[in-house]
Amino acid sequence: MIQHKKRKEVALDANIIGLLELQAKREGRKLKNYMEHILNEKANHFQLIDDYKKMTDKTLDDFDKRNIKFKNWDAVKDKTINNDI
Repeated sequence: MIQHKKRKEVALDANIIGLLELQAKREGRKLKNYMEHILNEKANHFQLIDDYKKMTDKTLDDFDKRNIKFKNWDAVKDKTINNDI
């Protein structure tokens, strides 16, 4: 699979670079690879949060429209205890 990458230059304080180099070394990575790794994780985490917000909005909307059915806790507990699930 061919990946299309863009180059970006980043200016960071020398202390930040030093900290990133230490963290990269702890993970057995080169600095560039480590920086790409943490940026990828951060970008993907944002996507998950966005998806979660959409799911939550849909659930709240369904609740407002009374499309969600709730069960009495005692009924659920009884079914669980009696293995009726």
